[in-house]
Parts: sequence; structure tokens; C-alpha cells
Amino acid sequence: MAADDGPTRDWPAASPESQGLDSVVLAELLDHVRSRSLPLHSLLLIRRGHIVLDAAFYPYEPDRPHDVASVTKSVVSVLVGIAIDKGLLRSVDEPVVSLLPGAAAAVDPRKQRLTIAHLLTMTSGLDCGFEPGEQQLAAMRRSEDWAAFALALPMRAAPGARYAYCSCNNHLLSAVLSAHTGESALTFARKHLFEPLGIRDVIWPADPKGRSHGWGDLHLFPRDLARIAYLYLRGGRWNGRQIVSEQWVRRSITPQVKVREGVGYGYSWWLNTTRQPPVFEAVGRGGQRAAVLPDEDLVVVFNAGGVDTDEVAPFLFRAIRSTGPLPENAIASVRLGKALAAAREQPERRPSSPLPALARSISGQRYVIDPNPLGLRAMTLVFDEQGAARVTLEMDEDQWSVPVGLDGRYGFASTGPSGLPVGAMGRWSSEREFTLDLDTVANINRFIIRIEFGGEQIQVTVDEATGEVKGLRLIGRLARAGSHPGARRCADPGRGRPHR
Repeated sequence: MAADDGPTRDWPAASPESQGLDSVVLAELLDHVRSRSLPLHSLLLIRRGHIVLDAAFYPYEPDRPHDVASVTKSVVSVLVGIAIDKGLLRSVDEPVVSLLPGAAAAVDPRKQRLTIAHLLTMTSGLDCGFEPGEQQLAAMRRSEDWAAFALALPMRAAPGARYAYCSCNNHLLSAVLSAHTGESALTFARKHLFEPLGIRDVIWPADPKGRSHGWGDLHLFPRDLARIAYLYLRGGRWNGRQIVSEQWVRRSITPQVKVREGVGYGYSWWLNTTRQPPVFEAVGRGGQRAAVLPDEDLVVVFNAGGVDTDEVAPFLFRAIRSTGPLPENAIASVRLGKALAAAREQPERRPSSPLPALARSISGQRYVIDPNPLGLRAMTLVFDEQGAARVTLEMDEDQWSVPVGLDGRYGFASTGPSGLPVGAMGRWSSEREFTLDLDTVANINRFIIRIEFGGEQIQVTVDEATGEVKGLRLIGRLARAGSHPGARRCADPGRGRPHR
């Protein structure tokens, strides 16, 4: 494989030692993840174009595309570069207001100076991203026209003056792409990025106007995310073809703004400037990460459900032993193989505790939940005489019905977002309290839901592993006979959902 080539079909595999990595340290990394029960879903290492480690961790299955969250922003940046290369957009200096048909006239003259570059570098000046959380994103998702809402946000600073992480910026970029390519970002990407790189199976939702979510929700297989990172490692080339110009790649991974000491931001790519050359990364909520170490010719792809990937980074740096091959180590290879197999194993079953008397009386009862940020409208738990359980959650317009493992293992159903599996397990933590562990796995979110039963009312406390929800308290009431499952709607649909 030539130095600037990517794989024509799948990545070639090689032993870690053949590419200068130590299998012993990689096995230690996998053991560390398991011993600490870190919610890492997958870890992929590619050095000099060869896969040297491809690990998947229970409960994630690698035949499922994974939500890459805000890594989507970096992919949209690639598409903007391709559109500029093709002359569909003139430059990053074009004013955004002039690029979106029907955009309302900007009262604030500062908005007339807002450009594509400002959106790419999170320096739009829009009143968005200056406070913790992403309230403006949630409000945008409740509007009828998401791009119009984003562009109508008031100005808080002059464009280019201040950095503020705002996902609405990236949805405006998606809207610009749609307006000037005549198709959604997904359709444009299939033709000019995904298909040339051999990426075939993706999930990428669209807004009510058909514009692909510009800030997040793109789902890719780990090996396909690696293709995009490797494309940038090779200056935009793939199999001898320039997919995106080398100039665009270089500008994208050059710090355009300083976020904090040692951290810069390019065109929707993060830069670790403490290393030279800088490490550049596409990063998303919950541990989604495609990191490129140019000096090591290394691509590292993480997918996770709420893990701080910096915890395993020291193992990776220790594993890099040489720029050339190391002697093969048969014993270490066997150890690594066992660690890879163990990572995918289900936990040991634990004996199910006897059900409390309350389980029978609440079984099958539907509880309607007061309006809340999660969009959780109602829930029903069923416990049968054979010791099996099932939960049905009514979420906005969706309904998730999932078997609940009571033996320390998840039960699964393909009823989660985008038709991907969602898992559930639970236990009675007291005579009146049931704890439900609901894991959407490839959709990142994992909810710990504590339900306390008290007559016709329940008190529900929700925490979410990636930090989307902390200590959210809800009240539910026993549904009356004849109440319609769709009668209640969340006052704020879309809030609390995965978005970065």
C-alpha cells in the first residue's frame, strides 16, 4: 500500500509488533477497561495503514453503526472543503446571510459580517454556547425551521471576537451545503466523501426541512470513521485520488482559535498543541474520538458510552515502542487474543433476587409522567411468574419495549433510536424501589432510572452516564382506565436528547 493510499476494501491487519507496538501493553489496556467497568464500546488502532488492534466491548456489537456525536461537526467541515474545491462555495469568507435563501434581513450589522469561517471555528458571535449546556440547540430543535431559528439568534459578540461552542453554528453549515449543492449533506457526502472512501452504511438524521443534522447524530462504523481520520492524515488523498484539497486539510488542522492552554480549534477539528506536530482530533460527547498522531503515523478511534478516554491514553503511548518493527512475541499475542475475547464476553449471571410483593401489584400498570425535558411520557413494568421482566417506555412519539435482565445481564430489543438495539437490566433495591439500567449502546446514552412506588404515584430519578441528565426528578401517576397512550406530550420535546 503506497504511503498516501487507503484500503480499497477493508483495512489490512498486522500484528502490533510488526508496526512497532507492544501487545503486552495493549492487553493491559483491555484488562484495565474491563476491571474498571469503563463504558468503552470500541477501540481501533491503525498504524501505517494497518489495523493493529480492533477491540469491541460488551454490550456493543461491532456490526452496528455507532453515533459519533460531535465528530459529525468535523465531517461537515470536510464537506464544506469539498464544496469549496468544486466551486459550489467560493470561500470561507462568504457572508452566511447571503448564502441562505430567504434569510431574514439582519438588524444587527455584525450579523452581516458572519462568515463560513466563523461558523467553522465557533466564533460566530451568536448568543449561543456562552453558558453551560446547549439550551439554544434544544430550542432550535423545537422550532419549525431550524436554520432560520439559528440565524435569528441575537448577536452577543462581533464575529471572530470570541470562541463559544455552539452546535447551532454547524447546523447552519449543513443548511449552507444544502442550499448550494441542491441536496442534503448526507446525499452530498455519499457522492463525494463516503463512496470514494468505501463507506456504505451510515445513519444521518435530517431536520424537518431535510437538512442533515450538522452538529451530531451521524452514525458510522468504527472502521469507517477511521477512514475519514486517515484521509486527513494523508493530506486529503485516498488511493491516489485527492478527495479534499491538501490546502483545506492543512487549514482545518491548524489552530484558528485558542480554546485554552494547549488546546486549539481549527475548522471544526480539535488540536492538542502540547505535541509537535499537534495531535488533531474529531471529538464527540461520551467518548467518541478519532485522533490522529501524525508523527507516529497513527489513527486512534474510540466509541464509548460516557468514558473519559484520557484514562486509557497512557497505555497507548506506552504501547508505542518503535518506528520500526519489533520482534514478534508469541506469548504476548496469545495474551492479547484472550483479552480481546474477554472484552466481548457477557458478565457472569447473578442469581435473581425474589420479587417483592409489590412487584405483582404494579406489574402491567401504566404510569403517566408529568411533562419533562426527556420527553418521557409514560412507563410500564411487567413481572411474570417465571421471573422475566419487561419495561415499556413512551418517549415523545416513540415507544421502547425492552426485556429487563434481572440476573446482571441486559435484555435487548431493536426498538431504540434509528432502529438500533437498546438494552435493559434492573433490580429491586428495596421493597418499594426498582432501579432500571437502560443502555442505548450505539446511541451513546445510558440512563440509570430509580423508581420509587407510593400508592398511585411514583417518584422517578434519572441520571445519564455522559452527563446529559443529572438527578432529574419526575413524578408519575397511575393512568386511569381509558386514558389514551398518546394523550400526553412533553412540553419541551427534543431536550435532553443526544446532541453533540
